[in-house]
Amino acid sequence: MVANPLLNHILSDERLTRGLGDAEARVLLYDAPRAALAKQVGDGVDADLLTIDAAVRDAPPIGSLVAPPGDAVLAWRSLASLNYTGGTSGEPKAVMLSHGNLRAIVQNIVMARAAGSAIGPGDVMVNMRPLWPIAAVIVLAHLAAGGTVVLGGRFEPGRMVALLEQHRAAATSLVPTHLVRLLRDCQPSVLRALTALRAVDMGAAAVPQDTFEQALDAFGPKIGVLYGLTEASWTCYQPPSALDVPPDIRKSRMTSVGRPLFGCDLVISAEAGPAPPGQPGEILIRGAHVMQGYWKRPDLTAQVLDNDWFHTGDLGTVGEDGIVSIIGRIKEVIRTGGKSVQPSEVEQALRQFPGVAEASVVGIPDAEWGELVTAVVVSAPGAAIAEAALKEHCAAILSPHKRPKLIQVVAALPKSHYGKIQRGRVRDAAIAFYRNKTGA
Repeated sequence: MVANPLLNHILSDERLTRGLGDAEARVLLYDAPRAALAKQVGDGVDADLLTIDAAVRDAPPIGSLVAPPGDAVLAWRSLASLNYTGGTSGEPKAVMLSHGNLRAIVQNIVMARAAGSAIGPGDVMVNMRPLWPIAAVIVLAHLAAGGTVVLGGRFEPGRMVALLEQHRAAATSLVPTHLVRLLRDCQPSVLRALTALRAVDMGAAAVPQDTFEQALDAFGPKIGVLYGLTEASWTCYQPPSALDVPPDIRKSRMTSVGRPLFGCDLVISAEAGPAPPGQPGEILIRGAHVMQGYWKRPDLTAQVLDNDWFHTGDLGTVGEDGIVSIIGRIKEVIRTGGKSVQPSEVEQALRQFPGVAEASVVGIPDAEWGELVTAVVVSAPGAAIAEAALKEHCAAILSPHKRPKLIQVVAALPKSHYGKIQRGRVRDAAIAFYRNKTGA
């Protein structure tokens, strides 16, 4: 059975062509607005070009697609899709999902949303996220639950609000970048007027606490938080109802991702074994939703899959109550002067300073410290950030080894289409800034 490679159209033509070639694709489906792109990347591979309209028109009846009973096990285990993920090496890396994986993912989502926010049959969901790849399974799950999906196209705050209002949508799914733009461009009163809306599910990246507080003020307790990766979608979910609690409890939950879903095992792994409650370690995941491995990359697969446990590379904790919190990435931990620094803690301190809109903290090579704690910040519109004042602010709330020794103010931080800050690019730019400043 041939798998379907899912390609991200915002990648460069060269990356798309390499992905198609790596997947050994035989057919390239595209929509009309991307006809020129399809022709350009399709010329570089041995694949037939077919418009989505033609594919739908000529599709066989649904009944003919159902596998005979004797083929059920084969269908369960067979490859369903290849999901190409971003990487720093530039080499194609595709997550292999079987039909069984997709079934488990959809079941997890349907049960989580039904129990946590009562989203189910008859409800309308507006989607303006690219159908790649996490948003695709959320849409599929909503349809499987008996709901209706409105595909809104490219995200635009005003149009999204209009669609939510027009269709009396009960649910939507956003990444942090979308949420920030909604809060920036739309009055809180307009968002509060969306009375039919019950769940705004957030994923892909952490939501800064101040943004989260603004969202709760504008929407009310309607923010759901999910945790997962392309390799293991929807592993944890914190439903909107978890935020309908007293302020002191709500504050801690704004930094958590809820509990593992049914069928998802999660442990925190430390050097000496499973970490005790509240202690950080690498998040390991097991379950029917976990990928089969990386396409044609057995070496990479062996690095992350061990006896059915997927090593995520994420750092997290599990509290006594079973609630999971994400701290950061293992590779992002800064080692300076023999001590470890979590970038997220420093970033939170930086964002508390008036005038700082966004912050990213990275470690750059340094002969004395090993790595130099470096802050790259974006100022709020109309604000001017004084480096000395910002360092004084950090000195008041951070331990000495955690304080940024170098601060760079930039116009914007590089981000992926999910809204995740691309730390590799931040680090490269910070190194160049440091060398230019010191003449090193």
